[in-house]
Amino acid sequence: AGAMHHGHGGARDEVDIDAERFFRVVDRGVFEHHSKVTELPLILAALPEHHAMFRRVSHNRFLLKTGIMSNTEALGLNALRDEAWKVFEPQHREARLALSDSFHDAMARGLGSDNLADIAVAAAEGRVATLLIDAEHTIPGKLDATTGRIAPAELANPTVDDLLDDLGELVERMGGKVQVLPSQQMPGHRRVAAIYRH
Repeated sequence: AGAMHHGHGGARDEVDIDAERFFRVVDRGVFEHHSKVTELPLILAALPEHHAMFRRVSHNRFLLKTGIMSNTEALGLNALRDEAWKVFEPQHREARLALSDSFHDAMARGLGSDNLADIAVAAAEGRVATLLIDAEHTIPGKLDATTGRIAPAELANPTVDDLLDDLGELVERMGGKVQVLPSQQMPGHRRVAAIYRH
């Protein structure tokens, strides 16, 4: 058995073991220093023969199921960006549709709102699980982060901020998630929408 182990294929086994160790180190480093911090989707871009092994050893929950099977050095930056968008866009669209469905479901159960004043109070109380913000609009005003009360005001005033930005910061501070969406992807085409925890 020992002779067989060290015979034909032994060098190949060593290469595979080294590659697996390397992929584990890369996976851990990417997760700890990037994915865990940003929670952004991760696209694997590598030669086709490396995908199966990397996915087998990866524990990164942000790794997308589809990747770029190519020699990335030969692609160039623009081509790599185009390939990444081809992978990301369908999953991004699907995630946005699921988010919209979740909001409508929450609204039907009394666990969602698209009323700015109500959402602001819920955010101050730490009840907002997910906040959806329209990327193309601003609402000038002041937000009391303690009570959630809002006061409309002019943006020209140096002490006035965009209520949507302030609301997003408050929700994140209270442990909620914030998604910024284009107007056409906002549920009901409202400027703000929230899914509550309870």
